[in-house]
Amino acid sequence: MEAGIMTCIGQGEAYIVLYPEESIEAKAFYDEHKNLFETAAQELGLSSEFLFSIVAPELTQYSYLRNRLETYSLKVLYVQRGKSYADFSIGYFQMKPSFIERLETYLSLDTLLRSKYSSYLFTDPEARTSRVERIDRLNTVAWQIKYLSLFCETVNRKFGKLAFSNEEEKLRFYASAYNCGFYKSEQQIKETEQKALFPHFSKQKFKYADISVLFYREIMNEK
Repeated sequence: MEAGIMTCIGQGEAYIVLYPEESIEAKAFYDEHKNLFETAAQELGLSSEFLFSIVAPELTQYSYLRNRLETYSLKVLYVQRGKSYADFSIGYFQMKPSFIERLETYLSLDTLLRSKYSSYLFTDPEARTSRVERIDRLNTVAWQIKYLSLFCETVNRKFGKLAFSNEEEKLRFYASAYNCGFYKSEQQIKETEQKALFPHFSKQKFKYADISVLFYREIMNEK
């Protein structure tokens, strides 16, 4: 493992030992797209390090999953029939069409968010053209970061009354909500936070939130 690439104890460290090259690639992705993360984070009142760390675990698995899940046939099936027939991970952050559609539903019902993110919505969400546009958006880094920002705003709106003792505790909750579903209850998200379920296709499982915090610490230490 490259010296200094990650310094954390517990499951996070074990994960980096198992996926050293993938972890380095994830960090390189942040360096390459840091300006995009910073711009988005400033609008949210968060740090770019916080925003990136939510999806850092997904980035470490992107190369492995790309050839397995991002197939042309699945994209065509989703466009033609919808998420009930094909719901699959797309792009560096491994976002699924169902994830975007849930964000759209929440957005459409929240007056404050809708006024800010109206351009994210479709006149007819179920239309074939709308599904094509979702796929096109999810194939770009810029739009994945936009959806990540909307996710953070949604979590903040839904769980705004929650108090966190520090940024790492807050990150654990946000990362777990990203991993298991922001639409779930506070209790369900916090229960998931304590479970080793990631990566999905690996026999060796880790706590998603631990990996996110590991990346966050490393990047913050480099500032």
